[in-house]
Amino acid sequence: MIAVLRSELYRTLTVPASLIALAGFGLLAALTGWFDEDFWSLLAALGTFSTAVMVTAQHYQHRTALLVFLGRPQRLTVLAVQCVVAVLIGVLLVAVSGITVLRSGEGSEQYFTTLAATPLIAVFGVANATIVRRPLWLLVGYLGWLVFAEGLIGRLESPLPFSSFLMASAGDPRALFALACWTGAALPVAAWSISRDLSGD
Repeated sequence: MIAVLRSELYRTLTVPASLIALAGFGLLAALTGWFDEDFWSLLAALGTFSTAVMVTAQHYQHRTALLVFLGRPQRLTVLAVQCVVAVLIGVLLVAVSGITVLRSGEGSEQYFTTLAATPLIAVFGVANATIVRRPLWLLVGYLGWLVFAEGLIGRLESPLPFSSFLMASAGDPRALFALACWTGAALPVAAWSISRDLSGD
């Protein structure tokens, strides 16, 4: 498992697209942290989710999943490692980009509650990418979902995934539980989906 973890971390941190996405989201989130803690939390959620999706789905997009699964036939181990990598990168992204929130003094509590919710949204991203396997479809679909279902209809207050992250980052334990439920519901489907044939991807 350690070898797979090392390999995934190396691949993630040496792919230019991943580094550009990480730097872009980190910089944007850090800039917004000067002005509004809630908007920083939203960007932190989107950045963590998007990075988890890209890192996971790149295997299917670039056809390297076949090589990974040949080297590691236990696909659930690969899924677990991808979750760990996404959590590590997500926590690093949120921790660094939130320094501006910490410096303001007023958002220190939100900094830590956002950091606490980050692993859940990272694992949720990995699970979704394992199921859908098409990063563009997934990111565009969730962007529409966030704007219409969660934003316009739910007003970012209903217990939907990104709304739950935002409310959890504001310190609501029920929202953190709701986010854990979304992640917990996605993981068994991802565990089944990772065993699907790769020929159609």
